[in-house]
Amino acid sequence: MELSYYPGCTLKGSARELDDSFRSVAQRLDISLKELKDWTCCGASSAHLMDEYLETALPAADLMVAQDAGLDVVAPCAACHVRMKAAAQKLTNGSELKAQFPFKGDIRVLSGLEMLSDESTFRLIKEKVTKPLTGLRAVPYYGCLAVRPPEVVEPDDPENPMQMDRILEALGADVAAWPYKTDCCGGSLTLTRTDLVLKLSRKLLDMAKLVEGDVLVTFCPMCQANLDTRQAEMSEQTGQRYAMPVLYLTELMGLAFGHPGVGSWLSKHLTPAEQTLRTRGLL
Repeated sequence: MELSYYPGCTLKGSARELDDSFRSVAQRLDISLKELKDWTCCGASSAHLMDEYLETALPAADLMVAQDAGLDVVAPCAACHVRMKAAAQKLTNGSELKAQFPFKGDIRVLSGLEMLSDESTFRLIKEKVTKPLTGLRAVPYYGCLAVRPPEVVEPDDPENPMQMDRILEALGADVAAWPYKTDCCGGSLTLTRTDLVLKLSRKLLDMAKLVEGDVLVTFCPMCQANLDTRQAEMSEQTGQRYAMPVLYLTELMGLAFGHPGVGSWLSKHLTPAEQTLRTRGLL
């Protein structure tokens, strides 16, 4: 399989471990990723709230590059994915920007989970496992943007998505069923309403602990940052101990595939995962 690859700003900055692990896992799964030439920011964090033109124009510029490449494009970041999907739908449905951005709609915009859930790729995931995640209780957290708005994202199930669950099961993990897999963590309010982020993220971590999770697993850089970096603050605020690793799905895939780069990915998180994984005999 050959795809255009849109990493987006976050994967080149605070979520380098997602970029590295995503590329590495794709290579193991015989997926060739062609990074879009001269890609630009899609405006995910704020453009759609501040400027109607930029909301579509920014991701549309990247869609035109992808169209010229002639390959379906994958955007692992959930926020980038939803902005590119929304722009693609507007342009193909007769937006006034169509004259400036003549996007034909003949390429697909895929999320990372969609790429990995392709039938042939999913079969290959099972074949590539050399170190099953036996004994690791994983809590799959999709977050808001993986499923909303459903008419844009078109998830497998907006209330109970299962793509990540199935992949984790294929890796050999014990996958926890829980009711908060698509609840909001506070998203982009991390700087403007830290109080809400702490409240919402703490609710998720409390439930993950209640279902006896070892690790919380996500695909969204914003969710990962909120849930990982706020745990010390939560502990200080509540007097309870918060120390649950929050890992990207592709990091656990790399671990199950025996990839040598796993240690460097894990070292970038504030909440350590190494001891938990060692206890389960996985490191």
